[in-house]
Amino acid sequence: MLLLNIGEEGRGTAAALADRLGMHRTVAHRLLATLEQRGFVRRQPGGYELGMVLRHLAASVEPELLHISRPIMEELSAATGEATVLSMREGDDLVTADIVHGSRHLVRVALDPGFRHPLHVGAAGRAILAFLPDRARRPVVGSSHRPDALEARLDEIRKAGYAYSRDELQQGVSGIAVPVFSAGAVTASLSVVVPVSRHAVLQDWLADTLAAAARMSRELDAAHQQAEQDR
Repeated sequence: MLLLNIGEEGRGTAAALADRLGMHRTVAHRLLATLEQRGFVRRQPGGYELGMVLRHLAASVEPELLHISRPIMEELSAATGEATVLSMREGDDLVTADIVHGSRHLVRVALDPGFRHPLHVGAAGRAILAFLPDRARRPVVGSSHRPDALEARLDEIRKAGYAYSRDELQQGVSGIAVPVFSAGAVTASLSVVVPVSRHAVLQDWLADTLAAAARMSRELDAAHQQAEQDR
């Protein structure tokens, strides 16, 4: 439970982790010391975070997602002529994992892998945030400037199945984003992003984006099931 809490909630002190889990602080200190010795967590100035052992394990999962998503993104970009973006959550941030640029237009969106921003800002992040468990979502929502408005917006995203943004992360950029799931949990988001001058076309590509994200989810589940059978 300690590792799961650190992974979902982010860095935390031993006292904070103990309070979150209803655990005696002495027990939390002892468990964290053992986990630190084995490389599962590491102590930083702001508390404990996941260690390199788990980060290496996570790195073995991400290539599978990238391997599955890339051809689907290329097909979507070819169909729409626009940029398609795969984004993943990292703590309270969203990170651009991959991008396929469209080939039909001279005016393109300037976005590169590794671009990082707060999870609650922009369509790609909110498409993930809306489907996180309450314990992971609420701290992010609570840290925003207007928590009630954000929670209402996330509720709309859950009902619609997608998120939309315009002139938010970057002036002159619009996008739609759809969550990607694996084993029932949100694991990424797939977006189509365009210059604001072409924002009207996003609605035309919504069905294609939803279908592409659903295909990613199915293929991820199939890959995980195959991996389980091969064990």
